[in-house]
Amino acid sequence: MEQEPHKRSKELIIGKSDKAGLSKEQQTFNKLTQQIAQLREELKETTVLLDKQVQYYIKHMYPLMQQVTGLRAKVAVLMNGFMTISKGLSDHEKEALRLLIIHQLHDIFRYQQEDPEGELLEIFNALSEITYQELTEQYLSKLRKAAAVHNEEDDPESSLPMKRTELESTATNQRKTKKQLQKEERERLLEEVRKKNVHHLYRQLAKVFHPDLEQDPERIRQKEELMKQLTIAREQGDLLTMLQLEITWIQEEDRHPDQLTNAKLDLYNITLKEQVKDLKEQIKALYHHPRYEFLLGFAKSAQGVRFIDWKSEKNNLENLQHGLQEIIAGLSQDTKKALKVLKNVLKWNT
Repeated sequence: MEQEPHKRSKELIIGKSDKAGLSKEQQTFNKLTQQIAQLREELKETTVLLDKQVQYYIKHMYPLMQQVTGLRAKVAVLMNGFMTISKGLSDHEKEALRLLIIHQLHDIFRYQQEDPEGELLEIFNALSEITYQELTEQYLSKLRKAAAVHNEEDDPESSLPMKRTELESTATNQRKTKKQLQKEERERLLEEVRKKNVHHLYRQLAKVFHPDLEQDPERIRQKEELMKQLTIAREQGDLLTMLQLEITWIQEEDRHPDQLTNAKLDLYNITLKEQVKDLKEQIKALYHHPRYEFLLGFAKSAQGVRFIDWKSEKNNLENLQHGLQEIIAGLSQDTKKALKVLKNVLKWNT
């Protein structure tokens, strides 16, 4: 029986007009194109949602967090003034105070756009067992080591400052397992197939869509638009859009998608599977994009970024702001009253 596309849907689907079954290649094609359409929509929706989260943060949370950071700085300076008093605090309380000030400074530095300087940096370096500069260097050193280990795992000889000869390359291949070589060969062939698919389909459709073949002005305008879309899709390696253009044209010409033979569909399916894999990786990586990564600090997991309870976060910051203001007022009193406030703060935080 003849096949017909689902004309009411924007999805690229091959259907049957009766209960006759589709071929394995046709079923796979339908499944993959539906999956790609869903993943594209998910990528789009996720990007829009994360942008909204960022916009809310910038408008409502960031100004409040800057205010809280300023109050933390005042508290740290006032607390540091009690590190040098000779009476009023036990050694245990002074150690707790030292740790609390360092903790406050860590929180302050975390939200600063630039490296810390001035009085706060001096306080940190005086109270910490390691200076801020040394701490930063230690962190960078860990990153370098992790990167070096990663490079060695990927290529044990990557650190050697020499160019490999063909003989060395062959020797390396001989050391690889059969499974590794097969995987590399599959990936190479897959990339070749993808490029040939896109290029071949482009050449086929370019012949059909070329506006010079038409005399009617409306048909010329229609084909010029199709050629624009086709060229963009080819530049992006977007096989799905190219296939959609092909199906659209088949519908316009009142033809049927059974022209997509099983052999042709099988090749398309290979590339479509790669598109599915790529889209999944894009969605996963989106949460760790530099633009959105800071949102992870407000969620327990990457997916949790979608459901940040900004109302609760804002209430928590406002409560913290109020608490810091009370502490500043308390520590600004005479020494006796200020010590009483400080001891309560230490008790609350230990």
